[in-house]
Amino acid sequence: MDAQSAEHAALAFIVNELARQNEMWGPANERVDVSNGELFQAGVAQLDATFDRRNDEPAAFDEAPEIYPQNWSGFRSYGGDFANIGVGITFLVQEMKRLAMNGEDLTRLSRRPDQAYNPETGLPNPVSA
Repeated sequence: MDAQSAEHAALAFIVNELARQNEMWGPANERVDVSNGELFQAGVAQLDATFDRRNDEPAAFDEAPEIYPQNWSGFRSYGGDFANIGVGITFLVQEMKRLAMNGEDLTRLSRRPDQAYNPETGLPNPVSA
């Protein structure tokens, strides 16, 4: 698969997972106690377990990571790394949606002049940076 097709596959997965979650819990995700950041916690937990499995921890999904919401059940692997990362990202997108609905500033700050790139790690493409 080429890079553009892979990017489309990743975004399609996230859009489909968002639709699935919205169908289960409503577009504002009424299921969760959003005041405690449970969507954020669930997303980080999914990514944490995926990270552990990628670092040769075969039992990474046997128990929920500590950050997983205490009152949630059903922590599991959704398949390969692609699916688990996608589910984790989707929980984070749901949290971003909640923050936006609550009026959080959506501005992305640019790099300041005193935050120079390290040339040893490679400079970004100035056309696309």
